Amino acid sequence: MRLFSVLLLIVLTLLPLQAQRDIETSITAALSKGDAIALSSLFNDHVELVLTGINDVYSKKQATGILVDFFRKNKVATYQLLHKGTKENSAFTIGTITTSTGDYRVYILIRRSSVDKQLIQQLRIESSND
Repeated sequence: MRLFSVLLLIVLTLLPLQAQRDIETSITAALSKGDAIALSSLFNDHVELVLTGINDVYSKKQATGILVDFFRKNKVATYQLLHKGTKENSAFTIGTITTSTGDYRVYILIRRSSVDKQLIQQLRIESSND
């Protein structure tokens, strides 16, 4: 019985770490391709979006449309993850994307939702020239 308890504790400890790696992998893949649809599938119902000239909270559908337009105008060549971290029920990633129109710094805030799923709460894509 004690062995079962120890194994259960190990599994419950590692599951959030695996979920964190899964969302980071999905984010990296979507940003590397400039795939707004794949990235938006990780959005919470409402997401704070900060893009050139845009800074507001949008529904998932509205944010997807804005992101599709951004990637249509800015073809992604590469994405590089620079830093990531976690604290309690939140995580973040910071990276850079190189596009046809310039380089952008990408900041993503991830929060655990009420159904215990990690979702993007905030997405910031800002010019690296600022």
